[in-house]
Amino acid sequence: MDVNEWQPHRKLMDVAFKLPKVIEYIPIFHKKLTELFAEMDKYHVMENSYDILVYCREYTFGISGETMLGRDIDKHQPFFTKLLAKQSSECVEYLSDLMFKPAYQLRPIVTLADKTIYKDEQQNIATLKRLIGETYAYYASGLRNSPEYLDTQDTSVAKHVNDAIKSNILDRDLAITSMVHLFGASFETSSSTLYFTMFMLAMHPNYQAIAYAEIVQLFPDNDNGEFNMSYEHTKQLTYLDTFIKETMRLFPSIPLIGRIAVDEDLILRNGIVIPKGLEMAVSIYDLHRSKDIWGPQADKFNPDNFLPNNVEARHPYAFIPFSKGKRSCLGMRYAELSLKVALAKIIKRYKFSTTIKLEEIVVHNNFSLQLANHPPLTIERRTNISG
Repeated sequence: MDVNEWQPHRKLMDVAFKLPKVIEYIPIFHKKLTELFAEMDKYHVMENSYDILVYCREYTFGISGETMLGRDIDKHQPFFTKLLAKQSSECVEYLSDLMFKPAYQLRPIVTLADKTIYKDEQQNIATLKRLIGETYAYYASGLRNSPEYLDTQDTSVAKHVNDAIKSNILDRDLAITSMVHLFGASFETSSSTLYFTMFMLAMHPNYQAIAYAEIVQLFPDNDNGEFNMSYEHTKQLTYLDTFIKETMRLFPSIPLIGRIAVDEDLILRNGIVIPKGLEMAVSIYDLHRSKDIWGPQADKFNPDNFLPNNVEARHPYAFIPFSKGKRSCLGMRYAELSLKVALAKIIKRYKFSTTIKLEEIVVHNNFSLQLANHPPLTIERRTNISG
């Protein structure tokens, strides 16, 4: 999207993700976690943990449906969330291929692939666009009689965007495309961070114990992780915050971003000249593991990296899991709050362990960070607040 088109569009969409708006979504985060708990309760010792990633995707897709569209998608069609989450993950794989396979830099090859090997992915994208288009049409009609649309629909992102469409501020086709991108970013990135955090808990029982103790101190009842959190509660979970950030440092959900220099030639401090129009790739994954920035233990997991004194000592662009600056992630507050609510409740309910070591984890290039193999994971239900 051209910068002159992007800037007003970003300003419009940003209103829907201001902190007061995101705080209104906390009850939805709570409600949808019951479905994730139901799936995780089925497992104990897992030789392959891929199913947990699938359930995390279904959870984040479900909250995206309610917060962004104001719809309980499963009331539209039973188990529709499971299907759409699966299809959307396949679309992310498709986008990854477009990014990382050299042959797809040639338009004729992409066109042929879209009609053959990626035919199903094209249909999946069309299904999501149709779902979003139906949502805009429903809001435009003024109807309030469909059970799949929630009482909270007037606070949804789609309602806000539809108001802009009605006022001719935003083009409808662009609004649909933008919402598809938001869905992909919100559900895939949040689900992978949830999954990676479970493994960091499993690999580091000492840190897991500290995070658990902090949560129990704030929520001391034997409630199986079914307590209700407020925004004020999330601000008090400071150790959990450092744990999540350290996970995102080592495993940024978007490992690589592209940028184009739009200003006149820029001369960096080291003398390198960045000419206007230059296309660049920024490796967030490598930046977050740079020993020049993070020290000789950069590849080790250490939540203390995010103690206030350590944060202040680093360059503000040393940690950019949501990018930084004008093009920073639109849903940053949304992701941070939803992750904190989910993980506080998950840690209160489950204890994690694994036989794999951090240095044994292998990732591969993808639109979102993915594991080459899904390691073993043991999930143990806690029986009381001391366990």
